[in-house]
Amino acid sequence: MKGFINNICLFFGISITKLTAENDLKILIEKLRPVTTDLDLIRLGPDGDGGYLVPNDFEGVEACFSPGVGPSSGFENSCSELGMKVFLADKSVDGPASVDKNFSFEKKYIGGIVSNDFLTLDQWVEESSVGSESDLLLQMDIEGYEYEALYNVSSALMNRFRIMVRALRRSD
Repeated sequence: MKGFINNICLFFGISITKLTAENDLKILIEKLRPVTTDLDLIRLGPDGDGGYLVPNDFEGVEACFSPGVGPSSGFENSCSELGMKVFLADKSVDGPASVDKNFSFEKKYIGGIVSNDFLTLDQWVEESSVGSESDLLLQMDIEGYEYEALYNVSSALMNRFRIMVRALRRSD
């Protein structure tokens, strides 16, 4: 019955999740602060929108998980060129902007629940073809669902993301 109600709500664009305690959200936000590094930064992806400066620390990073597919796949192409498997997910599009042998696309949203339209990060990574101990890269731009998705990630998976990138909007 719960799944049926969730599906009806999702059909009408309503996401039902349990409310997060304000203090828990503050703790999460404090943990998601940028950190300084002594590593050189390199650009992955195009200059401007869709490109990011990230630490040059990719040895042993098996895969990039990139929920939220945009009009270009430059960042993901750069990850592929570094030898990573690249997993993309977005229910609102039919696939990534470019084709690459290392790309795997899931036509679902990533969020805090599992339903016909949504996967959690844990479920997505578990269903992918990556090793259970390998390091990962996360590049996330899912229109405001980032905190909900990250709040529901297990500590074990969170610790596997060596590099995490989030697109910033002018309102951030």
